[in-house]
Amino acid sequence: MENENDTPKNTGKFLTGIVIVLVLALGLYWYFKKEDKDVRVETTEEAVEVLSQTPQVDIETNPVKNVPDINPVDKTNPFKTTNPFE
Repeated sequence: MENENDTPKNTGKFLTGIVIVLVLALGLYWYFKKEDKDVRVETTEEAVEVLSQTPQVDIETNPVKNVPDINPVDKTNPFKTTNPFE
């Protein structure tokens, strides 16, 4: 008696799935390994030069710079500029 799950069609799908997973795993490994670059120095002068460089910070350091100027006291009287009784 032959099992229906062991057909060549199912085996081909299984092997194709394994190949795709392996290719993706190797691609991710290669991508993340390529990203790690060590700065190797040969002399102490090069080490001092590398360590004296300051890192570039692209983040805005003042969080209050873009806050809107809203004062709730200015909005307490809606008839401040016009007199509705004139």
